[in-house]
Amino acid sequence: HTYGGPDFGPNDGVTGIVLSPDGKSIAMGSLDMAVRVWDTETGRLLRILQAHSDSVYSVAFAPDGRSLLSGSLDKTLKLWDLSVMNNAMACRMTLQGHRDYVLSVGFSPSGRWIVSGSKDKTVQFWDVRNAQSCLTLQGHQNSVISVSHSPRTNHLATGAGDFCARIWKMTYGA
Repeated sequence: HTYGGPDFGPNDGVTGIVLSPDGKSIAMGSLDMAVRVWDTETGRLLRILQAHSDSVYSVAFAPDGRSLLSGSLDKTLKLWDLSVMNNAMACRMTLQGHRDYVLSVGFSPSGRWIVSGSKDKTVQFWDVRNAQSCLTLQGHQNSVISVSHSPRTNHLATGAGDFCARIWKMTYGA
């Protein structure tokens, strides 16, 4: 299947894409400020999620597939509840705290923690229960462009515009 195009958008470039854990959906973020979710079997557009005020650069499904996370050039992350059918009400929370563009997002393997990388050169950890930033990692000398959490260990990999990748060992509390 090909997803997108002139009939259903996006109206500008695709900047982030992710498959759901069960492989039944694909989500894409785009320069037109929207997140679109498609059915991978039928190719049908399921939802258009709009709440960002600038381009969406990164998307990630929660490990259980029931939530979707988006990161944007508006310096925020949005957590979407995919069980809410009204697209206007699907944004469960907005996470604010980065000083510059949010370029990468992800979840811990348990889904309890959200991680984000930013042009502000930091990685932030957020509590999914209350949208609070709980930890900021510093060490990169340029934009954090990519974050990837190991599905089986407490290791987080980050990649940045400083020509470096880093691996961080995380210790999670309750």
